[in-house]
Amino acid sequence: MGAKALEDVVVLDLSQFLSGPRCTQILAMKGAQVIKIEPPAGEALRVLTRFMQAERMMSVINQNKKGLVLDLKKPEGVDLFKQLAQKADVVVENFAPGLMDKMGVGWDALRALNPRLIYASISGFGRTGPLADRLAFDIIAQATGGIMHSYKQPDRPPRAYWGDLVSGAYCALGILQALYQRERTGAGQLVDISMQDVMYFHYFGAQSEKALEPVREQVSTLLGRDLTNLMTDETNPLPYWNSYKTKDGHIAVVALTERHWKNLLQAMGEPELINDPRFNNFVVRTQNCAEGVALVSEWMAQRTVREIYETLTAAHVPCAPVLTLEQVNQDPQLAHRGMHCTVRHPSLGAIDTPGDPVKLSASDSCANEPCPELGQHTDELLAGVLGLDQGAIRALHSGEVI
Repeated sequence: MGAKALEDVVVLDLSQFLSGPRCTQILAMKGAQVIKIEPPAGEALRVLTRFMQAERMMSVINQNKKGLVLDLKKPEGVDLFKQLAQKADVVVENFAPGLMDKMGVGWDALRALNPRLIYASISGFGRTGPLADRLAFDIIAQATGGIMHSYKQPDRPPRAYWGDLVSGAYCALGILQALYQRERTGAGQLVDISMQDVMYFHYFGAQSEKALEPVREQVSTLLGRDLTNLMTDETNPLPYWNSYKTKDGHIAVVALTERHWKNLLQAMGEPELINDPRFNNFVVRTQNCAEGVALVSEWMAQRTVREIYETLTAAHVPCAPVLTLEQVNQDPQLAHRGMHCTVRHPSLGAIDTPGDPVKLSASDSCANEPCPELGQHTDELLAGVLGLDQGAIRALHSGEVI
């Protein structure tokens, strides 16, 4: 293939931790020139991972970027950043609300310098509304977006960083939308991502409950439970949407449709139950869920994951083993899809990293370079992008601007 979808796009990445770096990772994988700009001590995640002697983690989310150190607390650093912004297509930041404005490089200042610039901001609650000035991290986004409540785990931290990582992906989506519109209008715009917005957008149960408010009682009476908890009630699971314990692990099974439910019963050797009034349609299967789960659980418990998987797959029943951390990292399907990659870091050696989940038929992905070392490409970028000579670059080093 050879071509890269975003190879002409220049991105200035000021972000830290996970949300912003996930956004720019996605752009870099599609060929954008992402310049990771860090303060002299490094961004927050680099400092933290260095302290833990775990800096290899940086390459999991910062592949294919160029590293530049720039001290934005100094006027010369701000001036250099403004020069870069005049040549860039995109700026990405996830700082505390108002910090970029205080440094003189916020949206209003930068768009005056470069009307084509797309400025992407990720924050806990967005740039408008009564909570716009509040600080937030992943757990706060999941708490206020309803995700922690949806998992019935309000008393413990989330097990995955959905607030950060999904918000970063939506920021990348917003940037692509803005780039597309710029092709027609010639003008850049602000991409304003609220992590709370994104989490709420993924809480389908809450949205359904709101939409069904006028008929909630009828639906609940019919099904014997609230629709919000239909698929997610851990204390009252459903026979047709469940994870079952086997002799040697667990397997997830879906038999939502009539065809899949009949196939499941036949595979279990229970074809006579197809017309059983407890199970012969979706509503009664929901109402009699405990009996259905007991029936299927007994069959599952007597067999291995492999046996069940082969039997149900042959019967055209959707199912899959519940993979452990070790298993998912060795999964042959993920390996075939290019999701298990290895990069070589100049000082840390080989590092296993994720591949690009977005496959384009006429565009290459880039996931072959590790996270840059702190400021690794500073001189190269200032010379190549801004055209500074070696004397000017040496002076900036002497002044500890870079």
